Amino acid sequence: MADQFLVEAHRWTLAQHSITDEKESWVMLTRDGQIQKLPGEKILLTSKPRVGLELSVPKELQVAEPFSVKSDNGIVYITNERIIYLPARSTEAFRSFFAPPLNFSDVRINSSWIGPWSWTSIVRPIPNGGVPPEIPRIECKLTFKDGGHSDFQAKYEWLRDRLLHAQSLGLTPGQNLEPPPPYDDAQASGPSSSTPASGPSGNVTSDRNQVPQPGPDEPPPDYTA
Repeated sequence: MADQFLVEAHRWTLAQHSITDEKESWVMLTRDGQIQKLPGEKILLTSKPRVGLELSVPKELQVAEPFSVKSDNGIVYITNERIIYLPARSTEAFRSFFAPPLNFSDVRINSSWIGPWSWTSIVRPIPNGGVPPEIPRIECKLTFKDGGHSDFQAKYEWLRDRLLHAQSLGLTPGQNLEPPPPYDDAQASGPSSSTPASGPSGNVTSDRNQVPQPGPDEPPPDYTA
């Protein structure tokens, strides 16, 4: 049921999203409207419909020209490479927004008594990501009008933790997300030479654990010097 909902949600996006003039789109789309994935990219989460987006310059950041973007409806995707937002209706001024997961920081989750939950963060934009290149950071606010903010946050934290772990190991971010198999000490070390062996009678014996017996103090019976 959940998978069917995601399929329907994605179809809703494709029906609403204009894909004309693909060369100028920040997020490349295929002919049938699917996201053109990067090499090795996998979609990990697709949000419910009706996610709002607001991009604005932080108040403490002074820029020559003010910049802001607002989209009332759209769908947000989490992949192992990017967080992507596609508006329901694209315009010449705004077609999409995306940035690598590790470029998001200072995440805050807010709600009002009667309004939907929102997910806010500070983002370091990248070239062609939907933000003018002269802006060093932007405030991104996602409003989940149909719910799903908790799933989004859980997947974001899961992905961020694994990307940071991969980065600390010197691995390529986004390509090594699965945890390693459980460590099997017995299998890794193999048979040990000190493992007790079973004798002919079936009893377990070990030369290392046996205490040497003292020799007899008296000569054997019928011994003649």
